[in-house]
Amino acid sequence: MGNDPRVKQAMMDIVKLKFVVAFLQARMGSTRLPGKVLMPIQGQSILERAIRRLQASSIVDAVAVLTTCLAQDDVIVEESHRLGTWVHRGPEQDVLTRFYEASEKFHPDIIIRATADNPLIEIDSIERIVTTLCSENLDLCMENELPYGTATEAITAEALTRVHLRAKKNHHREHVTLYMKEHPEEFVLSLIDPPNCLRYPQIRLTVDTPADFAFMNQLIQQLPERDDPLPLSEYLALAQSILNERDCKELAVF
Repeated sequence: MGNDPRVKQAMMDIVKLKFVVAFLQARMGSTRLPGKVLMPIQGQSILERAIRRLQASSIVDAVAVLTTCLAQDDVIVEESHRLGTWVHRGPEQDVLTRFYEASEKFHPDIIIRATADNPLIEIDSIERIVTTLCSENLDLCMENELPYGTATEAITAEALTRVHLRAKKNHHREHVTLYMKEHPEEFVLSLIDPPNCLRYPQIRLTVDTPADFAFMNQLIQQLPERDDPLPLSEYLALAQSILNERDCKELAVF
């Protein structure tokens, strides 16, 4: 888009005409850390933190939590309703069908795919990837080299429908955008670079194990949020400090 402010404004005007819905996939089942999405950190569940960060995006019109039809996920539905999101329930393993059904139900133009085990989603990235998606007529866009667990993906509803019709293998049904990435000849994809201050792919900011949760709990306890989510950059500075201190201790023991 260049640096011409008129071009940028024109592009944002186009984006504003699009109906952008964040689809947050969530379930209680987890092999390594069951029930992790409702585990509390400083009074807010990981699910709530993910929802609040998606809602904080200036271009996300609505958030829909996509969970399963299993009874164990009734609590996710209850929590999602409490937090004011839409809800769709679908197959546990066939996540692609879950997304397709939700797309048919809520009729977005653009879908933001996010997962509920990521309490520190990079908020401003959503605007960047949606703007790029629209300006370059892409099917899928995401940012490369963000800290693990902070990225989202922007995908058009039309492209999601094509994936749903073409993907037949189980692993393509379980991982929504994997078929697209493995068949670039069928889709227009782009991985873009985030601002340099956010390029820390070696830092892990997701919750998949007890160790992940302990680290995230330590991080958020030291930077508690009030009314609005804090920028990811603030957490990154602290995360680097904690990890450096940990490395120093391990070297000292060695």
